[in-house]
Amino acid sequence: MAESKHKKILQTIQEKDGEYSYTGSHYRIAGSEPQRRRKMTVLSAQVLVLVALVIGAGCIDGAGASSAFYVILPYIGEVAGLFFLCWNFAKLFGHKGKLREYVLEHVRSRVPGAAYVMAVFAGLGLILSLVWLLRNGDGQPAAGYLYPVLKGLVLLLGIRFARDFRKAGWERCD
Repeated sequence: MAESKHKKILQTIQEKDGEYSYTGSHYRIAGSEPQRRRKMTVLSAQVLVLVALVIGAGCIDGAGASSAFYVILPYIGEVAGLFFLCWNFAKLFGHKGKLREYVLEHVRSRVPGAAYVMAVFAGLGLILSLVWLLRNGDGQPAAGYLYPVLKGLVLLLGIRFARDFRKAGWERCD
């Protein structure tokens, strides 16, 4: 029978003289120090832009964003994906450049997954907001067309972020 994930983690934490210490492997982004900083800066900037785009789209009252449930529901999914993306991405910063193996394994699959979920809901929101525009016209042309544009940007940047995160590469640094 396979060991539980929690038991495996607990085996890497050992007590010595009343102190607990982690004895497992540590990882960091691959490359030299300037390359690591540049990769983390690029990834962090992408997350901040995604936050700004999603929040900005939520502030727009156009393309059915406040009146059509079929435009609002994908936005809720998009915000949920963004929340999980930010939550898991923030775990990378709590370890002073050296991630414990179990944290990396946890984050490695969830960050791109959350980005793809957010991108899928943004794409759905884009399609449904265009449907709303076709059915109801553009009562507020600027806001009506800005909302789908922001959805498209979130879709593209979410996919780009997931790819960049997967390509970042990790190296053992014990």
